[in-house]
Amino acid sequence: MKLIQSLSFFFIVTTTCINPLVGQERTERFEAVDVQSYCFELDLNDSTDIIRGRALVELLFKKGVDSFSLDLKCRSSHGTGMVVTGVLEDGKEADFVHRDDRLIIAVQDAKQGALHNFQIDYEGVPGDGLIISQNKFGDRTFFGDNWPDRAHHWLPVVDHPSDKALAEFVVHAPGHYKIVSIGTRIGESREDGRINSNWKCEVPLSTKMMVIGVSPFAVQDLKSASGIPVSSWVYPQNRDEGFHDYSIAIRPLDFFESYIAPYPFSKLANVQSKTVFGGMENASCIFYSESTVTGKRVPETLFAHEIAHQWYGDALSELDWHHVWISEGFATYLADLYLEQVHGRGVFVASLEDERDQVMRFSRRRLAPIVDTTLDVSIRLLNANSYDKAGWVLHMLRRELGDDLFRECLRTFYEEFKYSNALTGDFQRVVESLSGRDFELFFRQWFFEPGHPVLSHEWKYRAKKINFTIVQHQSQCVFEFPLEIEFRDGKGHSFRETVAINAPRQEFTIYSDFKPAEIILDPDTWLLYESRK
Repeated sequence: MKLIQSLSFFFIVTTTCINPLVGQERTERFEAVDVQSYCFELDLNDSTDIIRGRALVELLFKKGVDSFSLDLKCRSSHGTGMVVTGVLEDGKEADFVHRDDRLIIAVQDAKQGALHNFQIDYEGVPGDGLIISQNKFGDRTFFGDNWPDRAHHWLPVVDHPSDKALAEFVVHAPGHYKIVSIGTRIGESREDGRINSNWKCEVPLSTKMMVIGVSPFAVQDLKSASGIPVSSWVYPQNRDEGFHDYSIAIRPLDFFESYIAPYPFSKLANVQSKTVFGGMENASCIFYSESTVTGKRVPETLFAHEIAHQWYGDALSELDWHHVWISEGFATYLADLYLEQVHGRGVFVASLEDERDQVMRFSRRRLAPIVDTTLDVSIRLLNANSYDKAGWVLHMLRRELGDDLFRECLRTFYEEFKYSNALTGDFQRVVESLSGRDFELFFRQWFFEPGHPVLSHEWKYRAKKINFTIVQHQSQCVFEFPLEIEFRDGKGHSFRETVAINAPRQEFTIYSDFKPAEIILDPDTWLLYESRK
């Protein structure tokens, strides 16, 4: 082990580590270094929870620096965390310090545009990130669970979605396990009672996607309509039920390939696991809660959601955590579109109505915009705004654009930022470019303002005129939107009018040959709003 050997490096490390401005540190690192690839070699055992790892990291320096940092959890007083036993830079020992969950490495001759290779040897007990536990049948399992920035509990990485990189895993484990991971399996062998499995992804990923699954598995191989290898990895004890449930994955995969673009990865493995989430969309290797196996194909919408993430969230990722709706909102609405295609308009609308209820309930607990920069990076980012409200905004945008142009916008946004990162403004730019319209107000009020319209209406009919009043009751801001209204007389006659809402209170005069018996706002379920009697 080679530790601190110079006062100058000690000064760099000290001033870096005491900087409390985490966001500023992330920006500075993003501007200084770009990880090109990781190769993680991991040794797992049944006799201990200690993992032994070696990480090979290829790094591009965007500017000349004397040091850089990777995120890696330090060993805590509870005994969990990692200890770094050595660092090499291009084959030579490098000075480093590991504290405050940062591994800071001194570099030699790191000029702008230079590529350097680092080898990091480490070991420890993961306190998070790699979940070592027992499954519901009592079997020992190892499952990566990195979202949002928990990869650094077991891997030395830049643990932020903005720095995508190629990734490879070489995993050594007791021979009674099977191993699944991201990308393609490029080698596997068994010797001396051990299994050695090598997986590699040929396109760049965020660290939130870089996982392994090690467990007793039964495996079924399938194929999509386009020939993508699809597999189900389930516990042997519920093999038949798992194969039945997980084979449903073919249908949403086929739909999204036709609706968006060809599948962006080399394979799709659907894995029964110990993830803390209902599903986790790891690129090409989706982990589902072990409870999803029932034999009744209950989680069809969950499968559609996680598979939609392969395009939005995995191939195209948010540049910053506060724009996580780019993952979750797209996946939510694409799953709805799948339901509309496969099960019809009624099921689609029922899902939208349920999502609208989720938005209303959440707004009563926390009134906040979809892009909520006041939140820390935590599970709180996953809420009804980032999922359901964002999905609803895409639904309203579909009405504004029409089906064909909306689909073209989704496809163009994806193709432009595939294997890269984007922010909300990037999607707005694509929409404006393809539509030739200004969507500044639409994006500002729905993504960056809190709340939603709360509406009531009154009307009177006299002399073939309907005097109609709409009131917005929400206090935070006045929304502007088109509102479709249907007038019915109870005898089979009806007509519709669309009015532009842009003030707290508005009155309209609408001509009608009959006195309405019923007036319905938004009859086709296109507007996110709440009714007030």
